[in-house]
Amino acid sequence: MPLSRNLMARTRVEIHPTAAGLHGVLQLGRYNHTAARSQLPEHMHAGGMEICYLIKGCQTYRVGGRDFRLRGGDIFVTFPDEVHGTGGMPEEKGALYWLQLRLPKKGESFLGLQISESRAMSEALLALPRRHFRGSRAMKDHLDTFTRLHYEPTGRLKTCAMANQLVAFLLEVVACAKSQPQRPPARPIFHILQHIKNHLGEPLGVAELAKQAGLSEARFKVRFKEETGIPPGEYVLRARIEEARRRLGKPGPAITRIAFDLGFSSSQYFATVFKRFTGQSPREVRSLSQRN
Repeated sequence: MPLSRNLMARTRVEIHPTAAGLHGVLQLGRYNHTAARSQLPEHMHAGGMEICYLIKGCQTYRVGGRDFRLRGGDIFVTFPDEVHGTGGMPEEKGALYWLQLRLPKKGESFLGLQISESRAMSEALLALPRRHFRGSRAMKDHLDTFTRLHYEPTGRLKTCAMANQLVAFLLEVVACAKSQPQRPPARPIFHILQHIKNHLGEPLGVAELAKQAGLSEARFKVRFKEETGIPPGEYVLRARIEEARRRLGKPGPAITRIAFDLGFSSSQYFATVFKRFTGQSPREVRSLSQRN
């Protein structure tokens, strides 16, 4: 069942399930950023494992000096005691769930499972073959339901229901991590991605992109989001902002010129969108690049 409008509207939700009797679960959180926030500094969860599910948008995480670029629908895992952060990048516009776990030790139960099942779950999570992979729609449904249950009145089966949702979520994580790596975007969408990259300064309306892909506008929107994790209009904006950030990092045209060259109707609108996605103004990025 989807979240209520009230819960969906909250910019940040943090749940500490241990207080509800769900031992081994340190925290489940959800953010919904309508604009970029400051970067997530490097940190670690002593003895804890963290699983992030990016609901929508994009996000960069860094572990062990390597950057991982997430898009809507991706899972990202940090294993116990790993130092991680956003690698100097902001927490971007988008929505994300995070789940922090303290996995059971030998002889301990976890989420109401039998001791043998608890051990098997712990071993499966620690043996995930990849830390970054595509998730499933069911994952969001399980986390939404868990969050909704948390805010409902206490009932005799509430803790059991919440535990079942997390177990189902973790089973999905294990299954998706073991599945085959995602194939490259299908030909119609791949062609459109290349077209967007090569024509950032030109009009890139959704109707025209759909026509080029040979799809109806409604079908194109669905296929595009399935392949990229974000709607086509937002993808175009993000691509333009990323190119603008690259150009601002070098000596060259004035900020206004960059804005017009990338299809923005005014420098004011460009600055507004730029800050929404990066957390910085174009002038701040240009000034920083000149000092380095």
